[in-house]
Amino acid sequence: MARRHAVFIALVVAAGALYFLWRFAEETRERISQTSAAPAAATPASSQTTPASESLYDRIGQMLATLRGGSKALDLTSLRRALSSDPAAGIAAIRRFLATRDDAATGQRFAVGPDGVLEGAPTLRTFLLDTLGQLSRQTGDGAGAEVGREILAEKISPDEWALALRNIAWEDPKSRPFLAQKLHEMLDYEPWTATPTGGLLEAFDVAVFTGDASFVPTFDAMGHGGNTALQRAATVALDRLAENSPLTVMQYLNSHPASIADLPFVRADYFSKADLGNPEQRRAVETYLDRADVTLPEKTKFLHAIASPGSFVSDSLLSTSQPAGNGTGRYPAIATAATEWARTNRFPAVEEHVLWLIQRVTVAE
Repeated sequence: MARRHAVFIALVVAAGALYFLWRFAEETRERISQTSAAPAAATPASSQTTPASESLYDRIGQMLATLRGGSKALDLTSLRRALSSDPAAGIAAIRRFLATRDDAATGQRFAVGPDGVLEGAPTLRTFLLDTLGQLSRQTGDGAGAEVGREILAEKISPDEWALALRNIAWEDPKSRPFLAQKLHEMLDYEPWTATPTGGLLEAFDVAVFTGDASFVPTFDAMGHGGNTALQRAATVALDRLAENSPLTVMQYLNSHPASIADLPFVRADYFSKADLGNPEQRRAVETYLDRADVTLPEKTKFLHAIASPGSFVSDSLLSTSQPAGNGTGRYPAIATAATEWARTNRFPAVEEHVLWLIQRVTVAE
């Protein structure tokens, strides 16, 4: 009797197990059916293959073959024109080619022209990244910034990083903190700074664009280094950073008195970029002139330089050069501030130079 009961229980358990397996199979089949019936996820327009993008992709491939064949007599202008004739197809073709990671040298140097557009690209990929940035900016496609962030995920080429930073800046107005972070990362990467390329040197302009004063010590250190190319790039970038973001740089220098202290006349030049018609900038200048650690010769240099500050004018990846000299409202603001300094005897140690400044800007008006 007990044996028959045990057999009965075993049969019940087996039946339950079979039912469970059947229900599991049915549910799995239903899920697969629903997944198959669901519409496919949309493919970004810039990644879709069309007859036009296929043709342009072939054009890029032909250029690659030409370059690898040793020819340097290139007609990259016609390729850019073809890619630009149908921006959506051009963007798709470029993105497809960049994904292959194929490349070849063009024999050109990395050269920036007006509006940050390249006049010379050292490789086919840099040429295409430059073109992608322009097309994406034109269409609002977003591909330039998207591909740029992909490139910045790996340290493969400093020239490509420079263009990636530019393309992101063109399309994402909120990207300044990210760009500053990536430029610091770029300038801290010794394999790149040991043998700086044209793209790496041009990327210094990203600091000018971001207006980030954290680059002051970085550029100061590079300006004292042994690499001539880095020295010049850092010197120009720091001067233009002071020109484009004077308050930020002056506040940094006032709160870090040892910074650039070994180059007092250069520091005076940075303060000479100030707009004395701006209350905050004027206060920063007055703090500087009140500082005991700033020598009289340096203060004198400042008072003579502010009348007509120098400027490095050049084509840059992102920033625009500000013309040195008078400018709208510059001299009247200087005259107003200097006259008040003289009337209140604010800076007696350099009083004669304050009086000279008043005469200088009054005559210049």
